[in-house]
Parts: sequence; C-alpha cells; structure tokens
Amino acid sequence: MRIFHEGHVERAVCDVDGVVTVTFRYRDVSFSDGSGVVRDLLFGVCDTCDEVILSPPQSLRAISADRNRVTR
Repeated sequence: MRIFHEGHVERAVCDVDGVVTVTFRYRDVSFSDGSGVVRDLLFGVCDTCDEVILSPPQSLRAISADRNRVTR
C-alpha cells in the first residue's frame, strides 16, 4: 500500500475543476448522509476548490470504523 503524508502533492480529477493538483491535508469530513463526521484524518484536497476529492488507503480503516460506530 502506498502511504501518503500531509503536504504530499498529486494530480487527480475534481468533479468541479477537472484535472487538478491535490494536496494531502488533515480534515474533518462529514458523511454524505449527514449521520456523522470523520475527524482529523488525511484526505486529498483539491488545490483549486478546496474540496476533499481523495481518501488515501491508510485513512479507509478509520473511516469505516467511524461509519460503523454511527450506524449502530
């Protein structure tokens, strides 16, 4: 598994701005259904619109655990 660190820069496709640079930053992100929030995890953030567009592999386990906690 490739590990990303805060400040790492990649390129990705943003729904709003097309192909953009992405910087990995720690963020609090709400679940799309509004049922909870994942706090202080590393995400890829679009450098153009400042929206989260990527979840690195090392954050997925914590996202899943938080999701399970709020849906029980």
